[in-house]
Amino acid sequence: MAFVRNIMVGRNGLTVDVLRQFVLDAGGLDPRSHLSTGNLAFSAAPDALDEFRLRVEAAIATVLGRREEVFIRSVAALASAVAADPFAAMMSDGVYERCVSFLLPGSAVGLTLPLETPRGDAVLFSAGDDAVLSVTRLVAGRPGQPGKYLETALSLRVTTRNWNTIERIARLEG
Repeated sequence: MAFVRNIMVGRNGLTVDVLRQFVLDAGGLDPRSHLSTGNLAFSAAPDALDEFRLRVEAAIATVLGRREEVFIRSVAALASAVAADPFAAMMSDGVYERCVSFLLPGSAVGLTLPLETPRGDAVLFSAGDDAVLSVTRLVAGRPGQPGKYLETALSLRVTTRNWNTIERIARLEG
């Protein structure tokens, strides 16, 4: 699975068909889009994923005029994470969304968890080498933005997805 950061599919000429072609041109096979938000399933040789990612990022930059990161995770890893039910202990009536923020390889962070954002609208509760899990709350009618918080406070590049999206992709691709 490839999760593309900070794009709006359909804007600036970056359609689902264009993204699928970028996957093919980079050496991926059988590209499929989920929820038209930069979530792309594909097949590729595991040892070619670094080059694949760089090629897709470069292709996206030719359309957008800026580079946006592509975060790659295996469907098996996503399915395993879903099966582990990592949000079970964090659920309460005040939770608005369950989120995962994917990190680029090598950008693991040493966070003291749990960590609440200054507005109190998100709680980051689990961090690994490739992802940070969080829950959001509505504060003054607006939900927290854990991805934006991570990027600003910790100078990281991430892409954040609602956990419902990950569950759906794991079910459809598994």
